[in-house]
Amino acid sequence: MEIEKLKLPWLESGKPTTVAVYRKTKTSKIYYMIVTNVHVDIINNLRATKPIIDHKYEIVELGIGDGFIKAYAKAYKIKKAEIIEK
Repeated sequence: MEIEKLKLPWLESGKPTTVAVYRKTKTSKIYYMIVTNVHVDIINNLRATKPIIDHKYEIVELGIGDGFIKAYAKAYKIKKAEIIEK
């Protein structure tokens, strides 16, 4: 699914959109994006037993709002985003 055509089901209910960009190693040139309705503090929690982004991955950027989807996709050359709804 292309970045411009993402269907975010939680926008109708008024929940905020959280966008996270991460990479799997510190030297990796490939970036991944997760778009979710989960709060930023839950994504950034180190005590979580089942984290949304695995603890061994490096979180590069976190943003709240659907405007960050296009900005991060352009900055990090991301073509696909993973949508997680909880």
